[in-house]
Amino acid sequence: MWSPTVNDIAGCFGQDTAIVVSDFNSIVTEKTLRKATMVILTFDKFEKKFFDKLVQQHYLSTVWHHMANIIIVMPNDITVVNRFQYLERFIKLGFINVVTVHETAAHDIRFETYLNLGGEPSMELNDFDSSLIFPDKLRDMAGYGYKIVVFSQIPKVIIRGGYPKTPLVYFMTMIQKIQNATIWYEAIRDERELSNYWAAREMDLTLNTGIQINSNEPKLMIYEESGYCALIPKPTEISLGQVIFVKPFDGLTWLFLFLTMACSVTVWWMFYDRGAVDSPWLLAYGMFVMFIGQGVDFSRNNRLVLTILLELIIVMVWILCNAYEGVITSFMIEPIRVHRLETFDDLVASNHAIITDEVFAKAVKDSGIYMSMMPRLNSSGSHLKHELAIELERQHYTVIISCEIAEVLIDAYLSKSKRVSNFYYMLPQMIFPHLEELEASYLNPFIERFQYYMDLSFQAGLMHIWKVMSPENRFLKSNLELVEETSYLEIKDLALVFRILIVGYVVSTVLFLLEIFFHDLLVRLTLSFVAKQFKNRVHQISYAKRKQQKHPKYQKGALYYIIHRHKRVKRLRARKLKVRRIYVQPKFPMD
Repeated sequence: MWSPTVNDIAGCFGQDTAIVVSDFNSIVTEKTLRKATMVILTFDKFEKKFFDKLVQQHYLSTVWHHMANIIIVMPNDITVVNRFQYLERFIKLGFINVVTVHETAAHDIRFETYLNLGGEPSMELNDFDSSLIFPDKLRDMAGYGYKIVVFSQIPKVIIRGGYPKTPLVYFMTMIQKIQNATIWYEAIRDERELSNYWAAREMDLTLNTGIQINSNEPKLMIYEESGYCALIPKPTEISLGQVIFVKPFDGLTWLFLFLTMACSVTVWWMFYDRGAVDSPWLLAYGMFVMFIGQGVDFSRNNRLVLTILLELIIVMVWILCNAYEGVITSFMIEPIRVHRLETFDDLVASNHAIITDEVFAKAVKDSGIYMSMMPRLNSSGSHLKHELAIELERQHYTVIISCEIAEVLIDAYLSKSKRVSNFYYMLPQMIFPHLEELEASYLNPFIERFQYYMDLSFQAGLMHIWKVMSPENRFLKSNLELVEETSYLEIKDLALVFRILIVGYVVSTVLFLLEIFFHDLLVRLTLSFVAKQFKNRVHQISYAKRKQQKHPKYQKGALYYIIHRHKRVKRLRARKLKVRRIYVQPKFPMD
């Protein structure tokens, strides 16, 4: 049974010592709580009634509920639903950071927060006691006017409904509230204007990251990881019907298949006597119907060369038919996976043309690792330009831009009906991640205090909560699923399969009718050929009969004809020729 002590839990967070208060009714002074980094609640037996009493009566009557960090050690028998309900109560009471600790079935210690369990935070500025996080009540900016310049082309601050709701704006609003300062924003559309503001010392801070005015200027570290994100054109989707009919073989296989058929027909044409019955197109037709599982009569092919050729064709078609049907069956029982890039290395190894900014191109060049992609990089300026929207419209390039732009751009519209997410997907990997910094003026007298307040906000978890609350917090949430996107067989796909089967039955019926037609045509051609040969033979017999009647040898009598015929037959047999003779009974005179 897992039973950690308070010192064990404190050691997990890097705390060496802990003040243990074992009695439930013990009085804990406010001075003791101010010195404490966190409050750890442990229970020998966790009961709902006891927990409700602890929260409602004890904590609400003291200053404990103003603590920034509270850790609840949960027994193993507490379900996920109960843990979520207890955390939700703390959040609604105004607690900022509440963590539950419990042991998993694999004997691992797991820390869970309200956000980890799927909760939706709502931590407005009036929902907590700011003096707990910022204890310096005596420091006052005395109404100092703080001018913040916002570069609209890099939408770090998105104003919707007249009120901006982003972590940095929440932070600045909190500073304005607790430090008696005056803050106003001024939006600009050109980066050169930002340089002009900095040169004229008319700005104190900019909330846009990724802008470097001067490396010697002070920076405000905001502890937010950022980098570059890639918008990649979606591959052409292939319908199930196209997959079934085309996809099982690649283009090279289809090419060799048709070349083999053409060569076979050519060989047939060269080695077979061309006639009315034996046409080379009959061979091509036979190969086609054999490929789709039908049959045709090749019994007339009695030559050795053609017999070997037909056997090779039958073996080839048998192998291809089995392979084709096998691949089709695999497509029917497995999902059709859409191939998409998953890592930056996959993008580097691909042949995608890339449009990006000068900062990323310089980072690639300085890295020395991804030099192979330099010829494919097309820089279009340092920030989002009008040309970028044109390239997105063309869908010819992979776009690599800062993640803060990509987060907004993926949900943007190129026109009324063309949404970027319909044509692009985001690579689920941040490229060149780094901690972001805000540019500030060296004349700003409160930059160190701002950094101190930023550190406290980050330690208290406010920046993370505000980031989750931000409407622009869409970083890779919906796009992570696109890479693993699979298309399973649905009802519409089954309807398509039935339509394909109907087409197959129609094709089979047409081929059956064609076989009957060809058979009837062959019979007719054969009968016509035989009739023509018979007519020619009758004509030859009639002509020979008339000629024989006029020949003088027939006037010498039957004995001369028999001797003459016997000698001629011997000569023909000596030459081993099979010749049909026409025997005509000569007409002898009656006298």
